[in-house]
Amino acid sequence: MEDILHMAGALFTAFFGVLAIVKPKLMAAIVGITPKGRRGISEIRAVYGGWMFGLGSYAMWSQSLDVFYCLGIGWLGAALFRTVSFVIDKSFSGQNLRMVFYELLFAILFLIKI
Repeated sequence: MEDILHMAGALFTAFFGVLAIVKPKLMAAIVGITPKGRRGISEIRAVYGGWMFGLGSYAMWSQSLDVFYCLGIGWLGAALFRTVSFVIDKSFSGQNLRMVFYELLFAILFLIKI
């Protein structure tokens, strides 16, 4: 069962990478950023796209618990510091809260031990 959950987390991670590669402006809108020129679009493709696609794909290929756990800690870190940002940056919103939910869900998929 945990293998299926780990694979689901890796698939979601890779999917968001593909989305950023294929539709960088859509990904920018989802995460609430505005790319500046061609370099900004390239950055979205590279970081949100290539990075997430590479990590999710490698996790699926390797089937390594260490890789799954590393991705889980990464998603957990994203949720933690987005929550910290609620206070520091006064960025609390329904959309940001929803992102914390998704980040925690992905973290759980990677970190769960059954």
